[in-house]
Amino acid sequence: MKNSNLENYINKSKNSETFKFIKDIKLQEVLYLFSSYIFLIYLSEIKDNKYCEKSKEMKAHTILIYLGSIIEAVIYYFVNEKLKDKKSKNKYLELEKLIKVQEIKETENLYICKLEKKEITLNETINFNSLINWIKDKKIIDTKIIDKINYFRKMRNMIHIKVFIDYNEYQLIETLEKAFIDTKEIFDYIKIQLWK
Repeated sequence: MKNSNLENYINKSKNSETFKFIKDIKLQEVLYLFSSYIFLIYLSEIKDNKYCEKSKEMKAHTILIYLGSIIEAVIYYFVNEKLKDKKSKNKYLELEKLIKVQEIKETENLYICKLEKKEITLNETINFNSLINWIKDKKIIDTKIIDKINYFRKMRNMIHIKVFIDYNEYQLIETLEKAFIDTKEIFDYIKIQLWK
């Protein structure tokens, strides 16, 4: 892969202003880089017929992981923008957990517990699943778009071999066209919501 080819894709993406709705310039630059890398792989290594099918499947696997990361970053940015007030950011997510206080003698698996609540702020490390669950609860994104976002979360988890084994039956190359369309729908939706 020549760096100049990647630079060409970055310039094309910037000219089409794909991520113009992202005001964080550093994030915008990384999104242009990641998305350009995706198209470089797709157009030069998957569409090119000189590669074997297994190699193309692995390239499709890489693309889906990158798409999941891009979508997660855009959704995180969207939520961060929606939670302008500090109070919402500080109480982004509240977890409840039972904490064992004392074992009860002469019984098995019986404990005295207390319920402990922990508030997570948006600034802490939030996993993709928690982010999706939060936007579902708050109803700030349409459920059809949430389903598409969740699909990418699952596909991004294919970085784990067990998940890859489970999803590999879906013919990853064939899912790419739909994935690109869904990605555009997610971005268009987020763009409209941010510009309201």
